[in-house]
Amino acid sequence: MKEPRCIRIFKTRQEASFAKNVLKEISIESYFKEDKFRELTLKDLGMESRFRLYISQDDINKAAQFLAKKIKRRIEDA
Repeated sequence: MKEPRCIRIFKTRQEASFAKNVLKEISIESYFKEDKFRELTLKDLGMESRFRLYISQDDINKAAQFLAKKIKRRIEDA
């Protein structure tokens, strides 16, 4: 992956995984990482968890627009 950039932060692993799968639909490689302090998660420290979604810098515009539409639709359907 060329120059990965974080494009969005999610509160749950499930939300981050959903976004990763959405991007896979349009052949955009992505991954997410949970914010940690050494080996401790933020939740372990009594804070809200955060999962950062990373993609290649070259895919930012395409991914951001597509992902925003999918997330909005998912929220509206809930």
